[in-house]
Amino acid sequence: MLSNTIQNPLEVAHSQNKSVLDVLILDDLEADRMRVRRFCRKAGLDFELHEAHDVASFRQCIDSQKMDLVFLDYHLAMENGLDALQLLQAQEDQIDAIPIMITSFDRYDIAVEAMRAGCADYLTKEELSVDSIRKAIISAFERRILISALNESHSSKHALRVSISRIAKTCGPEIREVLAATLRHVRTLRSADMLSTNVKSSLGGLEKPCGQLYAFLDEISGLLEVEKATAFRSTPPQSLRSPRAAVSAKL
Repeated sequence: MLSNTIQNPLEVAHSQNKSVLDVLILDDLEADRMRVRRFCRKAGLDFELHEAHDVASFRQCIDSQKMDLVFLDYHLAMENGLDALQLLQAQEDQIDAIPIMITSFDRYDIAVEAMRAGCADYLTKEELSVDSIRKAIISAFERRILISALNESHSSKHALRVSISRIAKTCGPEIREVLAATLRHVRTLRSADMLSTNVKSSLGGLEKPCGQLYAFLDEISGLLEVEKATAFRSTPPQSLRSPRAAVSAKL
C-alpha cells in the first residue's frame, strides 16, 4: 500500500514535483486558523499560508492563487463550508486542490455529505492533532497519486471498470443497507444514558469508518451512472452507423 512507503507529507509533496504547498484555511475564528496552521507546521509541511474568514474572502483567495490543500470549516457565521466547496470546484484553476472539511461536531451525516460533495476527508475540531492532520494529508495525496496512476494505465481501465461495476451491482446495495442499519443502531446506542463514556467513544470510532464506506459506495454508484450516461450520448444512432459497423454490431 502507498501508506507504507510514504510517511511524511513533504515526501508526498515532493512526489508531486512541488516542495512548497499553497494551503488555504477557511475558518471564521482566528484561533482555529492558528491551530490548523500550527499542526500543519508540526506535521512537516512546508507551505505558503492563505487565510479566509468567510466565503467572500475565500473567493478572493482562490481567484488569485492556485491552491494545493484547502481546509474548510463547516460551521461559519452565515454560511457553511459546502458553500465554499462549491466555489472551489467551480474554479478551473483549482481542479487539483484537495479539500478537507473540518467540523465542530462528530456527525456522520455531515461527513457523508462533505465527502459526497468532493472532500477528500473530514476532521472534527476535537480530534485535531499533528497526527490526524498528517494522516488526512497523506491519505488525500495518496488518493490523488492513485487516481493519476489509474488514468495513465489505459490497459487496466476495462478490468477495473468491470470489477467496480460487479461490486456496485452485486454486494454494493446489500452492504449499503447493512451500513445504514449499523449507523442507525450506533446512533441509538450512543444516545443511551446507561452507556459509559468509553463505550460511547468506541461507538463513535465505529460510526466514522461506516459513514466513509457508505459514501465511497455511493460515489462508485454515481460514477457508474455518469459513465453509463456518457456512453449512451457518445453512441451514434443506428441509422448513422456505417454498414460494416452495423454488421459487426449484429454479430
